[in-house]
Amino acid sequence: MDYHKELEFAKSMAHDAGKIMKKYYRTDQGVEIKADATPVTLADKEINDILIERVKSEFPEYGVLGEEDSWNQDREILWVCDPIDGTVPYILHVPTSAFSLALVVDGAPTVAVIFNPWINELYWAVKSGGAHRDGEKIHVSSKGWKDGINVGNSGDKPGNPIREALSRDLYRGEGVVVNNIPGLAYTGSTIADGVIEGKIFTHHTAHDIAALKLIIEEAGGKVTDIEGNEQRYDQKINGAIMSNGLIHHELVKIVAEAMK
Repeated sequence: MDYHKELEFAKSMAHDAGKIMKKYYRTDQGVEIKADATPVTLADKEINDILIERVKSEFPEYGVLGEEDSWNQDREILWVCDPIDGTVPYILHVPTSAFSLALVVDGAPTVAVIFNPWINELYWAVKSGGAHRDGEKIHVSSKGWKDGINVGNSGDKPGNPIREALSRDLYRGEGVVVNNIPGLAYTGSTIADGVIEGKIFTHHTAHDIAALKLIIEEAGGKVTDIEGNEQRYDQKINGAIMSNGLIHHELVKIVAEAMK
């Protein structure tokens, strides 16, 4: 199937989402705390609402699985969206928040975009077409576990066993540096772009990972659940391990040891 129409839709939606993010950036963002204790802003809601309206108009046979609202989410083909990945950085004016959108067909991401409006970079991929930053094809790094690598921490609260495992100086002797980088989509994009080598994600929301799954793997990397298995991205997920592929097994082992 030719997904040209869907890719152009996703790119257009990404740039419009970036305009909305900028519109509220230095004004009253209308911050509210949701039932899961995470924040939501007026921009999150507006982007999610516009996506649903546009899908109803342009792809009425598809559904939407969004962080803030969904529409016909039981359909086989879904637009899976995080309107602002990194809402906390967005609220704090840290320029690492991004728009994330994937077309998921029978559980598998097939078209994906991630847009950071603060540096005007659009990452995108179509299944079997490679991964791109704007017009440039990108690839994950070629570094192995002991080659001086950088790994993003799990982002969990202190006390979480996986975060604690990565926070130790256990791996520094092996040339592994663990960084706390705000913004999951932003961090994952740097894996695809060959800047860092891996990241562990322990939550269960498909909208956080769907676009990264395709972009990282089309760049030559690997994305699995937290146990190293494949999973669907049209329902709750079992966390995620994202990597350049060369260190994936080591990250799976760290999680397994931490969860014993």
